[in-house]
Amino acid sequence: MVSQLFSTTLVGVEAQFVRVEVDLASGLPGFHIVGLPDAAVGESVHRVRSALRSIGHPIPPRRCTVNLAPGDLRKEGPRFDLSIALGLLAASEVIAPELVRDSVVVGELSLDGGVRPVRGVLNTAMAMRERGLRRLFLAWENMPEVDWLEGLELWPLASLGDMLQHGGGPPMLERREREPRPSPLEVPELGAVLGQDIGKRALQVAAAGGHHLIWVGPPGCGKTMLSRCLPGLLPDLEEQQALEVLAVSSALGVASDGRTPPLAEPHCQISAPALLGSHRPGELSRAHQGVLFLDEVTEFDRDGLEGLRTALETGWIEVGRVRTRVRYPARFQLVAACNPCPCGFAGDDKKMCSCPDSRRLHYMNRLSGPIRDRVDLQVTLKRPDLRASWKGSDKTTSEQARERVLKARRRQLQRGCLNRDLPRSFFDDSKVITMKALDFLLDHGNQKHLSMRALEKVLRVSQTIVDLEGKRGIDMDQVQEAVHYRCLDQQGW
Repeated sequence: MVSQLFSTTLVGVEAQFVRVEVDLASGLPGFHIVGLPDAAVGESVHRVRSALRSIGHPIPPRRCTVNLAPGDLRKEGPRFDLSIALGLLAASEVIAPELVRDSVVVGELSLDGGVRPVRGVLNTAMAMRERGLRRLFLAWENMPEVDWLEGLELWPLASLGDMLQHGGGPPMLERREREPRPSPLEVPELGAVLGQDIGKRALQVAAAGGHHLIWVGPPGCGKTMLSRCLPGLLPDLEEQQALEVLAVSSALGVASDGRTPPLAEPHCQISAPALLGSHRPGELSRAHQGVLFLDEVTEFDRDGLEGLRTALETGWIEVGRVRTRVRYPARFQLVAACNPCPCGFAGDDKKMCSCPDSRRLHYMNRLSGPIRDRVDLQVTLKRPDLRASWKGSDKTTSEQARERVLKARRRQLQRGCLNRDLPRSFFDDSKVITMKALDFLLDHGNQKHLSMRALEKVLRVSQTIVDLEGKRGIDMDQVQEAVHYRCLDQQGW
């Protein structure tokens, strides 16, 4: 007898349906899985055999063939264990075949028959709603991911033996609203950063307009702590943004509260596939709708950094794989930090730099011109005076700064988008920018050989400063401040 049911495999963050066909036929006893399985799927033979024996229904001494269709789609991971086991139970008529037909089953089995959670269950549930499938068999541990979704009939299983105790009907479940879990992020308090008033101001500008930011300064000046304060200044995620973040988190198998913008902090020795994505989403996708912080950015692999270009412009990253191309979401806010030279003290007032000019130039050129050109804010930080910072530092708290950011963002949303996405045509209106400020910016651009993209970014940052100050149009003060935030252009690297 042949039984049929559905499971899913993840292609990027999208759940692709796989039809699981189980055939028990006469012949020499054997257990074969076909349909382009990887090693983990092939090992399901041993887990399924042991799990079925543990519940008192061993595999019949017949020839068992499991087909995972379509046959040209690579199947990965242990997520097919439960579907294969239920297919065998249906094919041997231990359970009614109608119970699992047109159902979706995802879960890993332990040798004693327990059902373990797998990643990507939320992605599966969202794909089911689009396709019109309703019944989902899953592990109890995966329930918090999907028990708030409407339109699904959920069958949570703690063990394979639960299928024999349900009596043909689904368990009675109390559906609840999605309750955000506690945020896994520990965001520092902005007021705890001593000194660096310019850095705090630039951080608020970046948060208000969604601008990319890079710090250049000596070790210990506060670059890392300022960067980690950024998620605490951003507004909570909207419903659609939260769904996208939860889908990426589910595909990665990590926790997310679905409310706070995520923060990804990859180490500088990370490989390019791990940063950009390969068979799983990379760190760029982990930071989707949040912040990607690259500390010591000049120490990162050049291939990985160059892969940022598309994501900075489009909000997605495309990875080529055998027979397919996978597109991952990657709309993040980039915050990077680096030293001005290998020793870290070029331009410092109190410590002498030991690096020759050629070495400094080579070090900074690890961050290519096209990448620097796409970063809106490039801010030089100095080591603060300890006595002055301790007594007279700006005491603006994260809550106060966040309130300013939210007010500025409300003004931007009335225009239809964040300032980082403003088109150039927006600045053609004489009410937006004064002629004096525009002439100053064009003269500065010619002097520093700025690209048109860099000029547009200066204008967008100027508009964000206007929104933060609650004013109407861009004047000289805002343009001069925005130009001041282009240190890599001014230093002529």
